[in-house]
Amino acid sequence: MVGSLKGGASVRKYGSVVVVLMAIGAFALGSCSSGDGDSAASSTTDKPTTTVSREAAASATDVAAVCDQANPGQDLHGCDLTNADLTYRDLTGANLTGANLTGAHLENATLTDADLTDATLTGATLTGLRSGGIIGTPTVLPSGYQITSGYLIGAGVNLTGTNLTDFNLTGVNLSGADLHNANLTTLNFTDAILTGADLGGTTLSGVIWSNTT
Repeated sequence: MVGSLKGGASVRKYGSVVVVLMAIGAFALGSCSSGDGDSAASSTTDKPTTTVSREAAASATDVAAVCDQANPGQDLHGCDLTNADLTYRDLTGANLTGANLTGAHLENATLTDADLTDATLTGATLTGLRSGGIIGTPTVLPSGYQITSGYLIGAGVNLTGTNLTDFNLTGVNLSGADLHNANLTTLNFTDAILTGADLGGTTLSGVIWSNTT
């Protein structure tokens, strides 16, 4: 009887120890889970800040890169291209809306189908420039230049092979312009200046030459 009591007491003591150990273990696990949760929450909170910073930096880089890359179809609207060297650049279909091209070097460049709405070209050099299909009207063009039916017309421009049938180019200065193989049928050259222009291979049927020099 005494042995049974002692055995029962031992079992109860052992059971109490187990219960205590289980309680300690549960507490420890709870603390770890809480710590991991806090860490995860902190990590989750920190990520948006990092992401936003990277996106802002990327955006700033993209803006700078766009204005430095003058290529066909490029979006260059609002870019400051003052005195930029765009010699021989192909800007076909480029968006130059509101761009500042003051003093830009556009010698032998191509502006076919480009959008020049509100662009500023004060003092730009346009010798050898190819055009056609130009969209919009620039705020300012270099002195002596104009846009007629999508073509930038003026001294030294490249109009090789273009169809200028029925164009009215009265008083236009096309000195040094390249009109080789152009179709000038019934074009009006009244008071125009063609000194040094290349008219080789042009079609001149019905051209009005009144006071042309």
